[in-house]
Amino acid sequence: MSATRTATPPPNGRHAAERAKQNSDPAKRVTHSRGVLRGISPWFARREANLRPMASPTRPQPADSASSRQDRIEALETELARARAELRACRDALHRSESALAAIADGIVVTDLQGRITSLNPVAAHLTGWTEADALGLPLGQVVRSVDARGDPVDLLTAGFNNGNEDIVSLLRRDGHVILVDGAVAQVHDQDREPIGSIVTFRNVTAATRMSRELSWHANHDALTGLLNRRVFDTRLERAVHSAAELGCRHALLYFDLDHFKAVNDTGGHVAGDELLRQLAVILRRQLREHDTLARIGGDEFAMLLENCTEPRATAVANKILATMAGFEFGWEGQSYRIGASVGQVGFSGAGLTALEVLEAADRMCYVAKETGRNRIAAEELSGYAPRKGRGRLQQEARA
Repeated sequence: MSATRTATPPPNGRHAAERAKQNSDPAKRVTHSRGVLRGISPWFARREANLRPMASPTRPQPADSASSRQDRIEALETELARARAELRACRDALHRSESALAAIADGIVVTDLQGRITSLNPVAAHLTGWTEADALGLPLGQVVRSVDARGDPVDLLTAGFNNGNEDIVSLLRRDGHVILVDGAVAQVHDQDREPIGSIVTFRNVTAATRMSRELSWHANHDALTGLLNRRVFDTRLERAVHSAAELGCRHALLYFDLDHFKAVNDTGGHVAGDELLRQLAVILRRQLREHDTLARIGGDEFAMLLENCTEPRATAVANKILATMAGFEFGWEGQSYRIGASVGQVGFSGAGLTALEVLEAADRMCYVAKETGRNRIAAEELSGYAPRKGRGRLQQEARA
């Protein structure tokens, strides 16, 4: 027979049954869950705080990361704007400099420390015949080829534009033409005042130099004959008188005018007379030593200063002048003319003389030669003679 067996729960079965019953009841289950949460909430919060990652010293907190990134972007944008402004300013300055170099009337060449060209403005390119593209990197002497008055090369970076008494050199262009230039050379320094190269400036002075030389020539020479004029002659005579007084030198002065010159002017006219004087000047130059002076004093009068010349030498030159005049035949419009000369010769040395006194003595001797028959020499020697009465006393009192 079967017996009905009642299942007896295990010792803990009652608690399990109660938990199952509580779990089956939703309200009680929620209440239970809340109790459990309330029990573990403080512990979980503390645990969560302990497990929260620490802020990295190089990595800002997520809350501050966006703000810091925005600050950096703004700083970079500000720096970029400033760099762009500086770049625009540099470009503008460079453009102004290039425009200024192009507008300057002088040629400008910039070189480095090795003397090689780094820049060439348009005027320099025109004067030298080199384009900037061809000249860059070449030595300065190859592009700006300069020579002095003797034809010797000039190193501009070392000697500059020095050419004896004037700062003018000849520039040999690329096409072979020659022009006259003057200029200057200066070193270029950086911000630390260290040399970084040189700048060479030059300009074409061909026309100006020629005009200046022509003006100087006309100021010192007779326009008709090309001989020295009275002003230059007086200056050299003053110098000769001074050397005679200070150094005891002996000089001679020949003063002569032409015989029968009036007949040429009256017959052939002043044009014929002018041509005769021009031809005669060429012949007279051949009678001079290198340091002698021949000048046209005026009209048909000439003077020849023979410095450091003895009396026999002066007489020989005077006789040669007479022979030259006697052998000179001037032809004009089918007619022939012969002229002669009357020469006044004065030798002078020692102190107590003036240039005017020497010149007056020579003029007086020329008049004597003409009055005694023409085509001859009248000579006088001045050797520190005593001054005229009255003047000597005043000069002696002045020296005292």
